[in-house]
Amino acid sequence: MRLLHTNTLQMGEFFASSTIPIFETQRLGSELLNRQVPEYAILSHVWGPEEVSFQDMVGDRSLAIQKTGWEKIRDSCKQARHDGFDYIWIDTCCIDKTSSTELSEAINSMFQWYKDSRICYVYLPDVDKDNVLFSSMINPGRHDIDPKYSVIYNHKDDNATRDRKREILRRHPYQIKLNPFQSNIKGYSRWFSRGWTLQELLAPLKVQFFDKYWRSIGGKEDHLDILSEITNIDRFTLNGGDRRRLSIARRMSWAANRQTTRAEDMAYCLLGIFEINMPLLYGEGARAFVRLQEEILKVSNDQSLFAWRDPTMEHYRDDYPEASHPQGLLAASPDVFEYSNTIAQFYTETSRHDFSSSTNKGLRVKFLMCQDPTAASGLVYLAVLSCQIGNIPGLLPAIRLRRITSTGDQYVRIDMPELLQMCSWDSQNRLDFGGFDPTKPQDQLTEIDSKTVYLDWTVQTVFIRQEPQFPLLPGFWLVRPESWGIEITGAYPTDLWDKQTGVMQPQNDFSHGTKKVGALFVDYGGIKCFLIFGVTYWELTPWCHIIPCTARPNLKKAFEDFCVDQVQLPTNMETRRHEHVSHTLKLRTVTELKSVSGRDMYLIYLVSAFKDLDEILVTVN
Repeated sequence: MRLLHTNTLQMGEFFASSTIPIFETQRLGSELLNRQVPEYAILSHVWGPEEVSFQDMVGDRSLAIQKTGWEKIRDSCKQARHDGFDYIWIDTCCIDKTSSTELSEAINSMFQWYKDSRICYVYLPDVDKDNVLFSSMINPGRHDIDPKYSVIYNHKDDNATRDRKREILRRHPYQIKLNPFQSNIKGYSRWFSRGWTLQELLAPLKVQFFDKYWRSIGGKEDHLDILSEITNIDRFTLNGGDRRRLSIARRMSWAANRQTTRAEDMAYCLLGIFEINMPLLYGEGARAFVRLQEEILKVSNDQSLFAWRDPTMEHYRDDYPEASHPQGLLAASPDVFEYSNTIAQFYTETSRHDFSSSTNKGLRVKFLMCQDPTAASGLVYLAVLSCQIGNIPGLLPAIRLRRITSTGDQYVRIDMPELLQMCSWDSQNRLDFGGFDPTKPQDQLTEIDSKTVYLDWTVQTVFIRQEPQFPLLPGFWLVRPESWGIEITGAYPTDLWDKQTGVMQPQNDFSHGTKKVGALFVDYGGIKCFLIFGVTYWELTPWCHIIPCTARPNLKKAFEDFCVDQVQLPTNMETRRHEHVSHTLKLRTVTELKSVSGRDMYLIYLVSAFKDLDEILVTVN
């Protein structure tokens, strides 16, 4: 791993001794001692515009200093020096993201890196620890805030602002100290809404929070109750408890309603939470989360992975089954686990069920099942999951499945808004806290909410179809309003070029790195040039370069000779907007990801280097 020296701000590369082969250990000798990972601090933060990259740090440092993200690096190094650390790890600049191998290794190792750090600094630029809330309360007993009569007071306010707020305080004298992690009246710091920060909260042994002025808000241990309320993570886990004792569904619920810039990262940010390693395939979209679940199934037989529900979907109708959009057992997003935080796994010495496995027929799994007599089709079944609901013994979740054909063993999941609660009753018609064994047949079980009794339960091995989707990558489209006078006279590769629509459609290549996709031979008002374009797949960021034509233009040769090392990635990756200027031709390209008629497209604009694109587009529109 790379570490940043907190005094010199120079990069150093270090290796954990366990990762170095024995023959290398013998060869390196005493040099190895200088290459072993030293004690280090680590930074947790939310990415913003103009972050300082690895290339910035090893290149012209004067350019890096001008970026907005430099202050964050400078101040975190200052804090680490104050705490006695010579090194710090910062994700923005300690990973060479142009190297697919390094990026993959870093993401798969990141949880361990945070865990091995001596301290993690959480920087919250949208929090001021001095803020006090003055407000009239709709219900002071419940602390319902009326935003209309609420202001945030800070000792740094100027006199006029302070007088105005004092007048509000005089009229509405109720005041409370803001939660230390609140950024405003209505919400908490953005840090709590991001996917990557989940592992950054849980992995380190010591976490220290800082506000926008780098003033300490306290450690994780000082705010366990507040952090538990914000994140829905129990104190046991926040205190460093063994997460493996908790169900998969419960751990998934921590990630519900968090966001990442890339859809794939919603899966990759959870690798350490579940102790999973898997290759990264940027460009596959939500399929990454399905792959994560498939990897979990290889090492766990905890069926709470299937204990999710999606209230946004339609309820199943037996007379119109297509309307409910049947799917597989594996969830499309962690968001559907929002209501699964009370699901617990069984603690047994032996396996409750065989491990589930993927086959060409679907996910092979063993369930305690019965036919649902309320469905006229005769194709609907209930399946009990081998896990427990809450702290009530004998209460197990169940889902509904629909048989694809009347004689086959393939099923799909239906009725996603529901997660049923099954139990057995004792002779007094009460919940039997002794429970029932979901690995053995049962005469009858009762759904506790509706009090419906279901008969004749048997253990069956079935196949659940997941129907994986492999979406097309966005196509490249050169925007050519008639008034711009742009003509395309050639395209390469020809097999990817659709002359009718003017779209170059990339192949479904989800490998890492910066890749060339295609090239166009363009006449821009008499100026002839080549446009070479492609994608950096790990961030799905498009790019386009202008190449002046030679005396004998050869588009294929220009494409093949172009070196992707010339491509400069945008400083703000969230916008995914790339610009390139040819000073020779006095032309500029702007390439960005846009939605066109509901479909994602990479739009390429070719304009004069001296004109503002946004103003031109307003004129065209």
